[in-house]
Amino acid sequence: MFVGVGLSAAQQQQMAAVLATLPAALKPVPLQNLHLTLRFLGQSSESQARQLWALLAAATLPAFSVRLDELLCWPGPEVLCLAGAVSDPALQKLDKVIEQAAVQAAYPAPQHQLHPHVTLARHARQLPEPPITVPLLQLQPDQLHLYQSVSTPAGVRYPILASLPLQPVYSV
Repeated sequence: MFVGVGLSAAQQQQMAAVLATLPAALKPVPLQNLHLTLRFLGQSSESQARQLWALLAAATLPAFSVRLDELLCWPGPEVLCLAGAVSDPALQKLDKVIEQAAVQAAYPAPQHQLHPHVTLARHARQLPEPPITVPLLQLQPDQLHLYQSVSTPAGVRYPILASLPLQPVYSV
């Protein structure tokens, strides 16, 4: 399981054009699986997931913006992704809220700090040659999702189990 946000239909279409240009050696992520993970949870019991979601439902979940504008290859997990930086204070706050709820629900500590990214393809050991052009994505999601990773004969799917609204942040 993991907590994250989805892409809009228009952003999925932008990424479809990019995925169509990837070299044949790469395995593109299906459009319906494109997302930005905010917290990987790993194996989870139903009661643990319910507790986490109840804690998040009781919290203020700030809406955020993140700019994904850098194509990266992470050779360890062999993924090609579109990444960005945590520059919005609202995203920093949301990350802390999710982390506190995860700790209270007895999830293990995260293995990595938040590095916003959307995985585009697997089996990537280096950046594609020749370089591909990727449009920048400005994500401004309005919902937080609890996803489940489900292996099927056709590949992995990420159904959304629950959603919560993100609250707009107003400055005074």
